[in-house]
Amino acid sequence: MNMKMKKPGKTEQPKSAPPSWPERLRAVRVPLAVCALAFLVYSRSLWCGFVRDDLPQIVRNPQVQSWDYLPRLLGSHLWSQVGRDETMLFYRPIFSVWMLLMYTFGGLAPWFWHLSNILLHVAATYLVFRLCQKLTGSDLGAAVAAAIFAVHPIHVDAVTWVSASCEILFAISALAAMLPLLASDQKAPPRLWVSAVWVSALWFAAGLFAKETGMVMLAILPVLAWVQLKGCAAGGKRLWKAAFPYGATAASYLLIRFAVMHRVGVESGEHTWAEVIFSAPSIFLFYLKKLFLPWNLSGCYVNPLTASPTTAFWLQLTAVLIGLAAVAWFAIRYNWRLGLAASLIVIPVLPALAVTRIYPQGDMTHDRYLYLPTVGLSLLVAMLIKQLWPIEKPARGALIKSLGSSVDPRVPRGLRFLPTLNHSFLKVAALAVALAVLIAFSAETIVQQRYYQDDVAFYSRVIEVTPSDGFAIGMLGNVYLDEGRFDLAVEQFQKAHRISPDNQKVTLFLARGLFVAGKYHDAETVLNGLLQTPDLNLRRRKATLLSLANVQIGLGNLDQAQQLLQQVEQRDDKFPELHWAWGVLYQKQNLLPQALAEYQEEFEITGDELARQRSATVAKLLYSQSAMHSSTDGASH
Repeated sequence: MNMKMKKPGKTEQPKSAPPSWPERLRAVRVPLAVCALAFLVYSRSLWCGFVRDDLPQIVRNPQVQSWDYLPRLLGSHLWSQVGRDETMLFYRPIFSVWMLLMYTFGGLAPWFWHLSNILLHVAATYLVFRLCQKLTGSDLGAAVAAAIFAVHPIHVDAVTWVSASCEILFAISALAAMLPLLASDQKAPPRLWVSAVWVSALWFAAGLFAKETGMVMLAILPVLAWVQLKGCAAGGKRLWKAAFPYGATAASYLLIRFAVMHRVGVESGEHTWAEVIFSAPSIFLFYLKKLFLPWNLSGCYVNPLTASPTTAFWLQLTAVLIGLAAVAWFAIRYNWRLGLAASLIVIPVLPALAVTRIYPQGDMTHDRYLYLPTVGLSLLVAMLIKQLWPIEKPARGALIKSLGSSVDPRVPRGLRFLPTLNHSFLKVAALAVALAVLIAFSAETIVQQRYYQDDVAFYSRVIEVTPSDGFAIGMLGNVYLDEGRFDLAVEQFQKAHRISPDNQKVTLFLARGLFVAGKYHDAETVLNGLLQTPDLNLRRRKATLLSLANVQIGLGNLDQAQQLLQQVEQRDDKFPELHWAWGVLYQKQNLLPQALAEYQEEFEITGDELARQRSATVAKLLYSQSAMHSSTDGASH
């Protein structure tokens, strides 16, 4: 009787039942607790209003208030609602569509916009936990690191200012782009790893379309992909698979961006490239100081600039280069994750050094630029915790060896527990320090949010931290001007001009204040002086000529005003507020049809609601005149 004998082999393991909801909840309780901490600490923002760019970018921007403008949001630069800008051409369609979505669901309720920013920060906090967990394998390290990220005071500028949500969107995209490259299953088929790289590249693309600075991830993601593709390919093939998806994505983005805007966007600015280069080391160290010691924070700062190499420049540059070289040496020799953490701190700061070319003094450096670099700081914290709390408890011999000690046979057996006590002391001390930092950071973050209550609170805080910030004083004057507090506004403008006499924006602020206050001759003197400035850029010159035309209208010099407006129109017939000024001039001359056409043109260019309202008013006047003429003609017949 033949019997088939079963070949010896692996016995089939019974399939485990899927985890229950309580088990799943227990598995995610740590990241949920950290996310809850992020929400709780930033809940103070729900009572804040709109500040700074929120008004022109959200409240007074019709393009984010109607889906009819979707093609324009996708096919124009960020500030297209105020006309063309030769210096700041930001192309951020994902950010623009995000604002359109938020308006669709929340209208202009400030609390809803702040809630959306808080939820974005919560999402980023969760991704930081996942990133640190994958890189260190330590839940405790990931939890402490994500908690530091959740409550770090440097994030108030990005989270509590709703117009800075582009910074969080970019950071979320960067984190999501790194996670697919950190899969724990190193034995996965090569095609899955290649797919993971392409998924990462798609997230990289999302970051680019949320904010231009997403391009810096091109220095991190291909390297990370190359490291993770070690077992899937070799040599040039490995490099190609790691670099091509990101290179193709970046090239596609640049082509789309240039097709939309026809220029790079930094061809001209407030400062020279020499000032950018020779001031970069000091500004970089300034950012590092704020990242590791986040005290005395405000929305913007004054930083000294230099246009030539000085002794301080060479010393600071040497210090930076030595520090980077030391970190690179440790990363290559001991732990590549240290290099990743340092890269996440350093590389995202580089665009912040370049924007000093674009913005005026007092508006160049901002806390929000450190949102993504804080991820690198958090990873360092996770790595430190991992060293103190390894996944598996080390044997005593390994523990002693790790502490740089050895068991001396002459030491009594009963005293050989001392190294263990030392290690336990280090762990308790580290926990105490981490808890103290979390409490201090949370308190500072909660307090800092009150300075984003409104524009007065915001600029008052900036001036409190940096009394020499003439730009902030001028911006506070603009706030008072919009509130109708003319005398107080002019006082701020004059103070700002005394502090920053060479700041052309501050000079324009003063002229505007004098004009609104009815001091036309004083405004005329200021503007004529500004026109004599040799380095006045084209946009600033057009703004000065337009302001001077408005002053001449106020003085009743209509012919002179017309000549000035023609000069502006020859340079740029779509310059913001140009057609408004033409409308006012024609209305003064009682040329109502021409005035109506100009107001309508202004509304078409900028979407200014006041221009639409003025169009309606002039149209009613035209109708009344037409009706009056008709009745007069009827009576004469």
